[in-house]
Amino acid sequence: MKEIDRSKPPVYTGAKKYWDHEAGYAVWLPSDWRQIDMVKGKRGWIFTPYEDNFDTCIVSEKIVLKYPVEPKDADILMQGLLDGVNSLSDPVILETKKDTGQKVVLLEVKFTFMENGQRRKRWVKSMYWGNSNLVLIAQGATEEDYKYWEGMLFNAMVTYEIN
Repeated sequence: MKEIDRSKPPVYTGAKKYWDHEAGYAVWLPSDWRQIDMVKGKRGWIFTPYEDNFDTCIVSEKIVLKYPVEPKDADILMQGLLDGVNSLSDPVILETKKDTGQKVVLLEVKFTFMENGQRRKRWVKSMYWGNSNLVLIAQGATEEDYKYWEGMLFNAMVTYEIN
């Protein structure tokens, strides 16, 4: 991985709106981050500030569900999300959040886990409306990398648009 001078915070050189009109959502990301398309059969993108890896990244994926989700489903959906987190190696859950509206469920979890000998930090936001699920993930290759990029990760995680 290319070394970055961490004595100064990262600098925005611009922001770019990435629209998926067919999926009905957009995300705003630093314009100089590398975009990687998802594998065939998945609808979304991976964005990373690095040229040689994507262990630090923002992921966006739209999933069309077989059945519509209702606010009364929030507890079971959160349990499923936490079960997924707990299936990772040595997870430490830092924060969870669950909100519902008349037709919307919003779930969030921030946690660390071990992967390839590194303790990574990840923030997952999962939004449900009707039979749609938009998943946003911000991850740092390490806790330190997450902290370094946190301002840009935060902006990307809160400036999405749903159509």
